[in-house]
Amino acid sequence: MTQESKNQAFIEPLFSSAFPRIFGKEESKEVTRSLVNAVLERIGMEPIAKIDEISSEHTATEGSVNCKMPRMDVRIVAAERVLDLEAQRYPEDVGNRSMFYAAQLISENTPAGATYKEIPQAIVITLLDTRPKFPETEEFVHTCRMHWELGRQFGEETRGTDRMLLVLVELGKVRERYNELTEEVLADDLLSWAYLLTKGYREPKEVERIMVEIPPIEHFAELYGLAVDDPKVKWAYEDAISAEREYQSRQDYFDRLEREAAEKGLEQGLEQGLEQGLKQGVERGIEQGVKRMVENLRAAGIDEAVIEAAAAKARTSIGE
Repeated sequence: MTQESKNQAFIEPLFSSAFPRIFGKEESKEVTRSLVNAVLERIGMEPIAKIDEISSEHTATEGSVNCKMPRMDVRIVAAERVLDLEAQRYPEDVGNRSMFYAAQLISENTPAGATYKEIPQAIVITLLDTRPKFPETEEFVHTCRMHWELGRQFGEETRGTDRMLLVLVELGKVRERYNELTEEVLADDLLSWAYLLTKGYREPKEVERIMVEIPPIEHFAELYGLAVDDPKVKWAYEDAISAEREYQSRQDYFDRLEREAAEKGLEQGLEQGLEQGLKQGVERGIEQGVKRMVENLRAAGIDEAVIEAAAAKARTSIGE
């Protein structure tokens, strides 16, 4: 087996076509519940006791045909809570995207005639596997809630609603921080999941070690194996890799053109600057010479009109 074929066997669990197949099926409930609860417990929330409904790549069907309808990776319904579990690689719009998904979850899962006190709690968990969105902090789990501002400058607390909660898990920080499976990772359920999804899935021995600490990981390995053996997932992954290589090749080309243009512009700028500097230096030297001549003529008692005429003639003749 070539090195390339070995690499192709390890399709990333967070890949868009693999992730819903691993975490969004009926047989995925316990695996998904384990991952979601690791996140919820990390932010101090009550874990899910049971997943009532689960679906992958969920798309809203109600509403106007002109409305934008989201497609959620994994939609989860539990007691009085509805969740969306997302795998993303683009940090720019993650906040607005999460808020939009949460609003859709609330709209879809609030029964007709229910009061606003009865709307379900919507939680959107995004596993972000790219450069850190919040590089200023080492923490890799962040929450966003809706609050009223009640004059915080006077020391008053904010009040808000718990019906909408956005959670961001920055897996990129875990990739950078942990190059191997350590006791620190094994002691933390969320860290174990994060490590498994970013690096550990490639090493059977590491998967086995994590399974000892988190039993549902064993079923994850089965679901992962089924996903990567799906021809549709393989084709999609190969297409994605090819598209990424083509994009990177084009990006490198445009970066090179931009760099060459900048270097050429700098060179031309230096030449123009040198030419301008020489010109300014000559002009300054001429003026200083004329000034000294004027001072000497005045010291000799020469008439002012004669001095001015001599200075003007000197500037003209030297400049030519």
